[in-house]
Parts: sequence; C-alpha cells; structure tokens
Amino acid sequence: MFNKFSFFTLAFFMVFLFNFSACDDSGSNSDPEESEKVEGQEQASEKDGEAGKTGDGQESSESSEVISSSSEAEEVTEPESSSSVIVYRDSSYYDAAKNTLTDFRNGNVYKTIAITVTKERECDEDEGDEEEGDEEKCEKEMVDTTLVWMAENLNIGYNIETAKSYCNKEDPEDCSTYGRRYTWSAAMDSAGKYSDATVGCGYEILCKARIPVRGVCPKGWHLPTRSDFSDLVEMAGGKNNAAKKLMATSGWKDEGTDNYGFAALPAGFWTKSGNADLVGSSAYFWSMQQYVQSTSLTRSYQAGIMNITGSYVYVEGYDKGYAFSVRCILD
Repeated sequence: MFNKFSFFTLAFFMVFLFNFSACDDSGSNSDPEESEKVEGQEQASEKDGEAGKTGDGQESSESSEVISSSSEAEEVTEPESSSSVIVYRDSSYYDAAKNTLTDFRNGNVYKTIAITVTKERECDEDEGDEEEGDEEKCEKEMVDTTLVWMAENLNIGYNIETAKSYCNKEDPEDCSTYGRRYTWSAAMDSAGKYSDATVGCGYEILCKARIPVRGVCPKGWHLPTRSDFSDLVEMAGGKNNAAKKLMATSGWKDEGTDNYGFAALPAGFWTKSGNADLVGSSAYFWSMQQYVQSTSLTRSYQAGIMNITGSYVYVEGYDKGYAFSVRCILD
C-alpha cells in the first residue's frame, strides 16, 4: 500500500511541475509575426519623427540661404504648422559679379551698372592752410568716382494717401518695362514706410533731408542727388551730347547708343491729375533734392530731375506733384 501511495504522489507531483513550466513558457513567448509588426510600427514612427525634423531643418535652411546686403527678418508662424519660417521683407542683395540687384520686398531683380566719372575734388575745411596756394591746387585736383546705378527703373508699388505711384492702366507689362512713376513724396517715402528720415517730405512742404536719402529705394540704396545727375551728364558729353549715350538701344523712336549701360527708357511721366504723358518719347528721373535755384516758396513745390528728351538732357526743377521714374544708387 505504501508503494501504491508513493507512486500516485510522485505522479501528481510530476504533473504539477509540467503544468507550471508550460504556464511560464506561455507568458514569456509571443507570436513572431506580431512581434515583428509592433517593431516595424515603432521604427516607422521614429522615421516619421526624423523626417519631420529634417523638413523643418531644410525649410529653415532654405530661408536662411536668402542672403541680403542688409536684412530685417520677421518670424512668421504658419497657421497649419507648429514650426516657423523666416521671411525676408525689407532687404536686398547686390551681386557685383552678375551686376544685379535683388529687391526682396517683392522679388524683383534689376540690372545694375558701375559708372565712373571724373570730377574736381572738393577741399576739406582743413586743407590748404599750411602753405599759400594749396587750396587752389586742391580745387583743381581731378579724382575718379565710381557709382553703382540701377540700370532699370524701380518697380514697387507705393500708394499711401497723397504719395502715389503709377503704371499705364496698371498694366503689368508696362510696369515691367518702364517701372512705376512716383510722385516726389512717394519717391522720398514721405509716409515713413521704410524709414522715418523723410517723413512729411512732399508737395507744398520745404523739406530738409540729410544725404543720402533712401526714400522708396531698396535697403542699402539711395536716391540720386542733383550733383549725381549733373556729373553723369557731364561725363557723357554735356546736355547737348549726352542724350543718345544715356538712352537704351531700343524703345525709343530714335534709338540711343547706350555707351555706359545706363539704358534710359522713355517712360514719360504722370500729370498731377493722374494721366500719362510723353510715354515713348521722354525719360524723367527724380532726385532727392528740392530745386535750389528757386525761391523758398517754389522749392516747396519743385524738386530736381534729370530729363532726357531724345536730343538733350536737362538737370532742372519740376513740380513735385508730377510722377517720374526712379533710379537708385548703391550706398
């Protein structure tokens, strides 16, 4: 009887051990396919996360590659994304190798040209004091001055209150070919859109502005002075000979020779009533200075311009209420 009891006891114990071992194995093992599926999901999730970071990085990198001569970046948050991108607005880039200016305010790319003029060097206040005759010698010394001009007319809208810019019937092709025509107040940025240096400069106002004046020009560029225009005309042969040399080789009834790359086009002008005139036959360009040969009263109504008629070039004063083309010079 003892042997029978011992046998059943041993058998029960062995069955218990077998069941315990089976339960432990079932808890530790899993379906291979299910395991691979879960693992694949985790890897895909990680890749998606990395791809998101790379996209943001590339986007930021591409934005950062927009290099400008002077840039003010604004951070703009996209409504459908938690990431932010940098958008350059009031900035520009001058490529001296390609002779181009990129205006990032609207993306326009302009041709540029470096023009060297020879003129008498003006004496500093302290020069000519040491020895008698030095001052006279200084006044007669000739020096070369190189200015980088836009070789196309500025084309960016400016319409704030009475400061206006125009294209012929707002035709994009006219804007692209001739640029916009600006009242003097718009050319000077009288509304302070880009700088507060010339706020209020406009019609019927005797404006005092410190040279250089940026006005409506791209950042890093400025409006010409009357002297800049006078030097350009004298370099090209004077008012009786300079016209053809400064005119573009196409676009005029009697085409120019464009000896210096200035490429003036006959954009005409806009009257004070907003009507186009002399498009195709004359070119007018604003300077930043009021017409000094007039009285204080008329200076509040007139500013200096360069006018190319096809045969002659004049640097003179004209009514600020008219709208003329704008060419800018590199600072």
